[in-house]
Amino acid sequence: MRGSRYLTVVAAAAAVAGLLVASGWLAPARQRAAATSCRVLQVESRDGRSSGIVRLTLPSGSRHLLHHSPFALNAIAYSAAQDVTYGVADGRFHDGWHAVRIDSGGELTDLGAVGRETHHGVWSWVTGATAGAMSGNSWYVKRATSLYTVDVDPRSSGYLTATGPVLLHPWWLAAGVDDFAYNPEDGLLYGVSSTGEGAVVTVNPVSGKVAKVPGEQFPEATYGAVVFGPDRKLYATANWIDGRSVTYRLDDDGAVEVSTGPPLAMSDGAGCLAEPPPPPPPPPPPPSSSAPPTTSSPPSSPTSPSPTPSTTPSPSPTPSTTPSPPPSSASPTLPPSSSTPSSLPPTMPNPVILSPQPPDVMIRQIPMPQPPAPPRAEPVKAIQKPPEKRAAKARNNVKKQRRWGITAVLLIVGGGAVAARARRAR
Repeated sequence: MRGSRYLTVVAAAAAVAGLLVASGWLAPARQRAAATSCRVLQVESRDGRSSGIVRLTLPSGSRHLLHHSPFALNAIAYSAAQDVTYGVADGRFHDGWHAVRIDSGGELTDLGAVGRETHHGVWSWVTGATAGAMSGNSWYVKRATSLYTVDVDPRSSGYLTATGPVLLHPWWLAAGVDDFAYNPEDGLLYGVSSTGEGAVVTVNPVSGKVAKVPGEQFPEATYGAVVFGPDRKLYATANWIDGRSVTYRLDDDGAVEVSTGPPLAMSDGAGCLAEPPPPPPPPPPPPSSSAPPTTSSPPSSPTSPSPTPSTTPSPSPTPSTTPSPPPSSASPTLPPSSSTPSSLPPTMPNPVILSPQPPDVMIRQIPMPQPPAPPRAEPVKAIQKPPEKRAAKARNNVKKQRRWGITAVLLIVGGGAVAARARRAR
């Protein structure tokens, strides 16, 4: 009996835990364990007539200006379901302040007035709002000491209509709250009251009660932006402290400075924003249907094919008595340069001594070979040859010049020997 009763209790606890997870009550704790940083959208105005839209990364405190608004923005709140931020804009409209929608890139969309219908027309209920926070599709907007709830569900027939107001009390403590952030764990709004000397306060959106949180306090200033960070700690931006704006984080031992910026006339914050999805991985390269190209020779240009060594112009032909030069091949080979003779061998007779005959006899019997014709000028496309082919052609030209030099020497020596034999025969 005891074992079956124990199993029944365990099963009931598991079912309750499953319901809590499904309903989202356990999501904040899980998110706190997983999240390490988050992006916060912050609107900052230095003149009270226009605003800069800034992305603030927490907990590092790095800042990046996204966009500039020609309107003064305030009371912004982030809708996680729609991944957009709602706010109010003071554009000197004839029907009061308008609601605006801000995307993750800082672009604005004017949504018109949030108001009530009267015989005088429509007048926005959020005119002069200074604080905003989001709970599901309910946008809490504070104006002076009154709290309104604006429906931001696009599928609802009451989209962008306001209910309320809920009067906040004590009024003197509520009057100093210029922004707050919604805490889903207790359903309260958390802000910092300048009239309460920087004390952290909670606002009950149902009853309107404002109360100090014991022992939690920021330096005394006006705090226009208040958000919860990824560590679920409270971050607040003071508009003006010693000629600058300062963002603090509330730790167990007090407020810690996170980042600074220019002094501000008004500000507001909303976060944490959803992280952008990671970029898709690059597609794999298509399989190659042909063999990979070899690196032994560079690819040739299809519009200007380079001539091969076999197409190099040969020297002009000599008379029939002159021995023809050795045929040229596509890739001629010669012995190493160290074995190529650079001068006549010591045993070879001097051609001048072996030539006692008059010059005309020598010319008739041994015609001198014609020097190799100079290479024709290459067309312009030859400039586009790869460096390896140009170097190979230069080496072939040097080899051919050496061959013609050796051939000329052999002809002179051979001619002298023939002349000597003819002289002896006489």
